[in-house]
Amino acid sequence: MSGESLYHVATLGCKLNQFDSAAIEAGLVSRGMARTDDPSRARVVVVNTCTVTSAADAQSRRAVRRIRRENPACILIVTGCYAQRDAAALEAIPGVDAVVGLSREREIPDIVFRLAPRTRPDPACVESAEDPLPCFSGRTRAFLKIQEGCDLRCSYCVIPSVRGRSRSVDPGTVVRKVSLLVEAGFLEIVFTGVNTGDYGKDLDPPTSLAALLRLSSEVPGLGRLRLNSVEPRCVTGELLEIMAGAGRIAPHLQVPLQSGSDPILARMRRPYRVRDYRRVLESIRKRIPEAGLGADVIVGFPGETDGDFRMTRDFIASSELNYLHVFSFTPRPGTPAATMPGALRGDAIRERNAELRALGADLSRRFRSSFLGRELEVLGLRETLPGGRVRGLSGNFINVELEAEAGSAFNRLLRARVTALGPEAVTAVPC
Repeated sequence: MSGESLYHVATLGCKLNQFDSAAIEAGLVSRGMARTDDPSRARVVVVNTCTVTSAADAQSRRAVRRIRRENPACILIVTGCYAQRDAAALEAIPGVDAVVGLSREREIPDIVFRLAPRTRPDPACVESAEDPLPCFSGRTRAFLKIQEGCDLRCSYCVIPSVRGRSRSVDPGTVVRKVSLLVEAGFLEIVFTGVNTGDYGKDLDPPTSLAALLRLSSEVPGLGRLRLNSVEPRCVTGELLEIMAGAGRIAPHLQVPLQSGSDPILARMRRPYRVRDYRRVLESIRKRIPEAGLGADVIVGFPGETDGDFRMTRDFIASSELNYLHVFSFTPRPGTPAATMPGALRGDAIRERNAELRALGADLSRRFRSSFLGRELEVLGLRETLPGGRVRGLSGNFINVELEAEAGSAFNRLLRARVTALGPEAVTAVPC
């Protein structure tokens, strides 16, 4: 394959961005281009940005500058949430050829060929499908977007203004794509969206995430389905029933907490309180005892006192949670929280972040240690670790180092017995 036809997509941020990148890749592949893992070799580089925090903005800008520095001759296109929110900031970076907002991501292949006509393939290579299957090169797990946008108006979050109101993908389309991904050899499919739990409410007739899971879990040959983040109010009895009973749905949920203090939750405009969240976790644990339960937490929200932080820390320590994603608050332009009084010092925020990360590491270690000597269902990923072990992922989101030959474990779902506990993973032997 000529270097004139090579592309590279660099993805920052969430699983939804990973799906969007895969969709962009599908469009480029359908036009005769080939992927390279080395951005310095690519004729075309697409950077899919994140804007969830100011740190994400800065990371996106650094990535763009680094790629231009390492590959001065490439066609450099920037897209994603940051491109949608502040195109001018990215257009101001020397060497950016095009900034493409979220609503125009499907046009990226056409933009590429306008900017770099020598990459245009023979017309016979072009697929006519309007919605090609996402391209997950070299992966054993595929991400499938079932929902876009969010109707919540949390005071700190810029994403609803970037991605719009909640919209759901038709269930027939979702099931068709699950079938195609299964046929393509993917053993794990991750349903992703901005607010996945709201799936189906906007459709006519309305449906639900639980109903979609039930339909999708019946696809012949499916390995397992996995959900990404689900809001506390969307963790319904119906959802837990299908997760517990279908057998092909990973026992794992990420349920955003954000704070363990009711006053801070109120300032965040979160539609629940701590007691509601605790009941949700207890319901999940009762129905799915071995589920891996995670939470997003924000530290340093304006007005967060020492007492508020202690309530968050103590709640998490006494909860059913097994791991944490900890974020430091950064004001996002245009959000109510950006102008709230009571901003905290940077060093205080960093100290709280570090304390919760340490707590999260301890929760993860305790959860993983509870499986010593027991069996887990593990998906062997396409990654060999030092020492010849194969990286794997359990249904309940435990990182596993498999003592197995790569050929016997890659892209396979297998039972494995946990034999040792490491700093961030368990070691396991196939049964």
